[in-house]
Amino acid sequence: MKRTIAGVLLGVVALTLTACGEEKQPPGADVIQTSAATSAAPDVAADVKVTKCDSNSYTPKITIEVTNSTGEDARYAVTIAIKDAEGKAAGEALFAKNRMTPGQKVTEEIPGDTPVKGKITCEVARAKRLPPK
Repeated sequence: MKRTIAGVLLGVVALTLTACGEEKQPPGADVIQTSAATSAAPDVAADVKVTKCDSNSYTPKITIEVTNSTGEDARYAVTIAIKDAEGKAAGEALFAKNRMTPGQKVTEEIPGDTPVKGKITCEVARAKRLPPK
């Protein structure tokens, strides 16, 4: 009986400690390349390029260019980190495309999720290439 209680308590403590240990990852740490890409294909982050990062209006507008550099259809999910003039996090902009054919290039203007006044900078925070839907 004591071994069972001790085992349950040990399991609860281990789960509690695991849940509390989440660390903030730097931009680009969540770049994922799935089986849709071959090992010879370029890194998924290289498929995404920020071409414009503008805050002249109330909502930031970011233009990105995404190119499927693989030989297979793929789905892309991209998060752009927006920083204010002081370099502090000021929001995000999201891009998703369910199916891109090999070599296809998509240029899209995406809005930021938070109003920001003044100069902003933008960078790819996360990029994922997944099997198409």
